[in-house]
Amino acid sequence: MNENPLREVWKEIEAKGAPPIGITNVSELGLTDLKHLVGEENYMELRILCERMYAGEAFIIRNAAPLKLKEVMRQLADDYAKNREPEFHKMLDGCPNFHRIIDPEITKKYSLYAIKHSFYFYNWNVNTELEKQFKDLVYDHWRYIKFVAGNGLTDYESNIPSQGQVDRLQIINYPRGGGELREHEDPRKNQRIVSGLIMSKLGEDFETGGFYFRTADGEKINVERKLNIGDSLMFYGSIRHGVEPVDPEHELDWDLNVGRWFIGMFVNDSDHVRDRVTAYDVSQSVGFNNEKA
Repeated sequence: MNENPLREVWKEIEAKGAPPIGITNVSELGLTDLKHLVGEENYMELRILCERMYAGEAFIIRNAAPLKLKEVMRQLADDYAKNREPEFHKMLDGCPNFHRIIDPEITKKYSLYAIKHSFYFYNWNVNTELEKQFKDLVYDHWRYIKFVAGNGLTDYESNIPSQGQVDRLQIINYPRGGGELREHEDPRKNQRIVSGLIMSKLGEDFETGGFYFRTADGEKINVERKLNIGDSLMFYGSIRHGVEPVDPEHELDWDLNVGRWFIGMFVNDSDHVRDRVTAYDVSQSVGFNNEKA
């Protein structure tokens, strides 16, 4: 495919009014249906989909990834946790993959308050068969989200940090005992549409908490019970959302065998970009911003 016509469609839609802040509805769509719309270049239906998201509607993408992805994800996370020390690296040329335990003290260094164990992966570091499997399984979904957002299917995929924007995959474990992500809006500069893959199940891997949206009237809508392993969410980035504390009645437990699992897919401004854009915390819980997420 050449230039994505949805790029201009989005400009037309966004010019008509302010971006949505609150969720209006949560609908369902199959990944096969989304792939069909893109493959058939059905821009009439794709435009309607974009208009619905800009009006505040979110979509659960059913069967967005095979169950095999959870197995591959856990193998990668377990390997990094066992064989590598937690560390932090800015997104500069040559940045390695790494993992970091973001506890209540370390989160003060970030633009967005979160309690989580995150594992960061970049395409220039795909060396092992397991890393290749992980990338391929995630991108089979993510390329189509990128397209709906007005980007090309493979935009940014081969970029390095000095080019300004890079793809980053993040495996996240929200630990039992209060793992959370405070309410926020995501930047729309590089990718208007937010999406992430669900890798755990409420009632099996954790008992309370999980993903929520905020309505324009201020009501919190927790959608975690509707989500299954292998599903994803797709919505316009300005809609406010977060992750409610996971099993907060327990002591904070960094054991990877418990908690909520999620795979985030982001087109980030690298640290070569001055005043790079990051998520906007609307919870008023963070007073520092030294190491942007």
